[in-house]
Amino acid sequence: MNSFDKLYKPGKMTLGIEFPLDNDWSTEGNRKRLEDNRPFGVPDISNHLALAKQIDEAGFAALWMRDVPVYDPNFGDGAQLFDTLPYLGYLAAATKNILLGTAAIVLPLQQPIKLAKAAATIENLSDGRLLLGLGLGDRPVEFLMYGINYQERPKLFKAHLKIMQEAWKTESDLSQFYPFLNQDVAVYPKPKNKIPLVIAGYSGQSMEWIAKNANGWFNYPKTPEETYLNQKKWCEALYDADQACKPYISAFHLNLLKDDNAEFRPHRFGGGVGVNHLTELLKTYEEIGVNHMALHLRKSETPVSESIAKIEEKVLPYFGI
Repeated sequence: MNSFDKLYKPGKMTLGIEFPLDNDWSTEGNRKRLEDNRPFGVPDISNHLALAKQIDEAGFAALWMRDVPVYDPNFGDGAQLFDTLPYLGYLAAATKNILLGTAAIVLPLQQPIKLAKAAATIENLSDGRLLLGLGLGDRPVEFLMYGINYQERPKLFKAHLKIMQEAWKTESDLSQFYPFLNQDVAVYPKPKNKIPLVIAGYSGQSMEWIAKNANGWFNYPKTPEETYLNQKKWCEALYDADQACKPYISAFHLNLLKDDNAEFRPHRFGGGVGVNHLTELLKTYEEIGVNHMALHLRKSETPVSESIAKIEEKVLPYFGI
């Protein structure tokens, strides 16, 4: 079974959670951050393992994390702090059912052979639960530190992906990328199953290219109206590429308000709402074609563990396979 078979069925939407598992952008979370003397955007992840297991056991479809090599105060976001690839391996052993997704690894910064080997390792050890999301990267300081030309990102994205896909083949020929090779070499392990590729945003490519080369598209948090237009573009590109339906994935910055009956209050990238109105809000996205929604809880006024429990009880039964 492909990982995407667990993620969605056409016309249905599943729910996931996006790291970090902290609510440090809420009023109480920010107060605690100041007490801990943490820079803005550097989360408290001390309870991450218990929360990851809670999310897995609750029945969410996926856990998503991002690749942030260095903390840049200009962005004010340290993601989940832990390095993406070893952390995925750790979570593969610590969880049982949930899909493990990256949204996204900055592909132009990666050595493609190393990433191909790491991704295949995680795919093997997680029993096929890896969703490999790849992105372009948007933090210039990282490219300066890596000695990579920021303007070369789109070209490197394509080139690195081709090398990875060749490395995963049972019979691979890496000499086409490395002409100096005077002997046969191979990268092991090989994936047990085809690793699903998710492209985050446009990654410097055309929509047509994404439709042909990706198994799913992870677009950034948008209003329902904006999401509808983007999902329509995605479907049209798939149709032009003579492709069957592929997942449209998005995220939502959720402030789960302490008043369970609170009406929806929009904010950038999402909004605040009581749990009793969350289902109807998410159904709006399902109806316009979103196949999977990753909930981001950093703004939540309700503590993360309590938020997960409330969503499990009152919302999750309405979404899933």
